Amino acid sequence: MDYQLTLNWPDFIERYWQKRPVVLKRGFANFIDPLSPDELAGLAMESEVDSRLVSHQDGKWQVSHGPFESYDHLSENNWSLLVQAVNHWHEPSAALMHPFRALPDWRIDDLMISFSVPGGGVGRIWISMMCLSFRAPVVGAGALGKRCR
Repeated sequence: MDYQLTLNWPDFIERYWQKRPVVLKRGFANFIDPLSPDELAGLAMESEVDSRLVSHQDGKWQVSHGPFESYDHLSENNWSLLVQAVNHWHEPSAALMHPFRALPDWRIDDLMISFSVPGGGVGRIWISMMCLSFRAPVVGAGALGKRCR
């Protein structure tokens, strides 16, 4: 897949880069998700892959680190699965990095992909580095909120 950003790089660098946050709706033209929630869950079961589950109940947050053997213990709400360096483990996902080659190499770390069910999230976080993130909807019959198996 040849992902294209709907972004004017010179304008972005001049107006936003390291100056202020910006939301770019429909940032990728014709976005197709390269990885299903089940494939992401499968990656998180591999010992070489850095992953974590973040959940919360009654205001208490909990994190557990992969590899995971099962997801059967998870409820239908209040958790997120995060997988680091997906671009190193899943070639179709690596294509998501190509549009960011306008940035210097030392500014690019890896592609983290997360999946959240309703109420899922990671809580309040403080990031001391530049972070570019985008959100892609899970599409398909009954896919949103469906548990990873």
